[in-house]
Amino acid sequence: MKKILQKTIGILAIMIFLFGLSYPANSAERDVEQVGTLQELRDQEADGETVYELTAEAILTYQEDWRNSKYIEDGTAGILIDDNDGIITTEYEIYDGITGIKGTLSVFGNMLQFVPEEDPGEATSSDNVIDPLVISMEDFVNNFMDYQARLIIIEEVEFLVDPGESFANGQIYDFTDGDFVGEFRTTFFNVNYIGDPIPSGPLNITGLPNSRAEGDFLTARHWDDIEPLTSYSVEFDITDEENNEVEDVELEFYGETLTEGPYFFEDVLVGTHPYTATKEGYHVATGQVTVSDDDVVYHLVMVEIDPNMVTDFPWHEDFSGDIPPQHWAHYALGEGGWEQDDDRAHHDYTSEGEEADSWLVTPQIQLPEDESMLISFFENNQFMTVYGYSGLLISTGSGNPEHGHFQEIYESDDNIGVGDPHEALVSLGDYVGEVVYLAFNYQGEDAHRWWIDDFMIDEAPGAIEVPDIATLKNQEVDGDLPFMITGEVIVTHLQQAYRGQFYVQDETAAILVDDPDGIVGAELELYDGITGFTGELTEFQDMLQLVPTEDPGAPSSHDNEVEPLMITLEDIDYEHQGMLVYVANVYFEEDNPDTFTHNESFYIYDDTAEGVIRTPNSEDLLDYFGEPVPDPDTPKDIIGVLHQRYEVLRLLPRMLADFMEPTDVTNLETLELRVYPNPANDLVFVESSERVIDLVQVYNIQGQLVLEQPGNASGRVQLQVSSLKPGIYMLQVSSGSGRSTQKLQIH
Repeated sequence: MKKILQKTIGILAIMIFLFGLSYPANSAERDVEQVGTLQELRDQEADGETVYELTAEAILTYQEDWRNSKYIEDGTAGILIDDNDGIITTEYEIYDGITGIKGTLSVFGNMLQFVPEEDPGEATSSDNVIDPLVISMEDFVNNFMDYQARLIIIEEVEFLVDPGESFANGQIYDFTDGDFVGEFRTTFFNVNYIGDPIPSGPLNITGLPNSRAEGDFLTARHWDDIEPLTSYSVEFDITDEENNEVEDVELEFYGETLTEGPYFFEDVLVGTHPYTATKEGYHVATGQVTVSDDDVVYHLVMVEIDPNMVTDFPWHEDFSGDIPPQHWAHYALGEGGWEQDDDRAHHDYTSEGEEADSWLVTPQIQLPEDESMLISFFENNQFMTVYGYSGLLISTGSGNPEHGHFQEIYESDDNIGVGDPHEALVSLGDYVGEVVYLAFNYQGEDAHRWWIDDFMIDEAPGAIEVPDIATLKNQEVDGDLPFMITGEVIVTHLQQAYRGQFYVQDETAAILVDDPDGIVGAELELYDGITGFTGELTEFQDMLQLVPTEDPGAPSSHDNEVEPLMITLEDIDYEHQGMLVYVANVYFEEDNPDTFTHNESFYIYDDTAEGVIRTPNSEDLLDYFGEPVPDPDTPKDIIGVLHQRYEVLRLLPRMLADFMEPTDVTNLETLELRVYPNPANDLVFVESSERVIDLVQVYNIQGQLVLEQPGNASGRVQLQVSSLKPGIYMLQVSSGSGRSTQKLQIH
């Protein structure tokens, strides 16, 4: 079959050479249909193949990093540009004009998308004015597709939410004009209203209508798109850290500047508004006041400049003296407190009925303006089975925890024990140039014991060295601290067409590499080794990811062996994230789609539990897309990597060859074989009922020949397998009348 295919390819190559046959590879070589307006473009067939050119200028109304997506419109309509492959490299500003965009049309989740074929180049105009189209709530609900992706405004509406509820990413909120109800979705992640209270009372909402499979929505681009029609008063209560009144503060808020009290502002519209407060001898205080559904009394804390403020680094505290150390503070807001124990700071456990809330707070610290700093300290704990809370927090405001300014930057949630201490590393990269307090906080009833030692703040290194992936995965996930894996990691799956992603594994663990910026420059092959991999540890939807910060260069080895972990669906756990696994005797549920496609779930089960196969969101990425899903009555052995989304771990096969027959794979006449013992340690016996065996070969899971034994006329062959590593192999037996392949497991 292979020779026939090679011959066919050769003939085709000769025909192409002789007759000039070619296939259009891009829009420059394909027919392009020109359209004059976005409405005309929207009227075309969304077949994903025809290339259209928008000859007129369109105006950019919103853009975000996710999938490099952009919303554009002209005087007739709007459309979403979905640019997951990063075709458009020109940087634009909102309200720039773009002319001559070329792309194809497709539909995803009921959203019409324009997928670019090439970069349209520099903006043809800037600072254009787009007046949102004013429509009624009735129009929005009943004629949604007339406005999809076009900037609109709906006047005098209200959110139907509970008082005090805040905007969160990816959520849906009902809103109404009293007669019709629509849905507002926070489709654009981390815009400036996320986390703020949802305003009550009448509003004018500007936004972009967009669709998902679950419905049609309106999304605001920023707070300025949410215009309140109700106002409230804001009064500032200004004190120092000990709650003493501070007078003669200069306060800038809502377009006014007051230099003495009372600090009272009338008719403040619903929304989030910044303030700045200054007074000699105090640090400048800045922040925001959110007005949502009532008059506000805001407690503003002015922090005096501490003459003992830490400004020299490295700064070290070994806790060998009194607790609290000099210039530190200790707040015992419950039972127990911090004490000195064996030259370490220590908080003893609290008994049943005793509630601890103890704070060990540093002096003020002025972090450098021009370099990122790193916190390191060693910790031990005991009695973690009755765990309370232990964490390191930071405040850019008051150092008194009663004011609520502290935010967590590290939680001690591992069972460390009393023996070997654990070194914690915490980046302060988000606080460059800030004046901060740091605090060790212990809380809990009937909780554990916690020891802290060798607290240090120093300049962050270029990368923190870790020996392996398991050590990396035990680090704090903050996305701001580069780590270098000094050992070699092996590529187990490549899906780089989607965000440059691939999976790596060593003898300790595995992890997903997310490389949307294309930092890794080498052309990788499956089972390549990479040494000195450097990146930041992040998490997306509960899946740990390593984001490269440097190009590791050419692979350090090739054709490595990675043995899949034999596992059942029931035994799959968080610790297996990213690992290459082998699940035997898997059945597909009856209600799955007929064929494999991208961005789809396929439900499976084995004798132990149910599971799911989830394919990545990129067309033509894997060679089994378009292939039929196995029959529900036919089991398969499946190899794949494990990907997590929120609480669900999903199996991701890498290629068509990862779907294997459970017992026998053959395209010739099958031999009747007996292979024993299986699993095996030292010797394996292969017997054939035909009493003739020509050749016995053993392949590893990567398809590499690792053992070969000539046969004989007796129909019985003895294999010495003690040199093979434990794992799954394929044993292939050939005779004059056929060939059979069976699984062989080595213990």
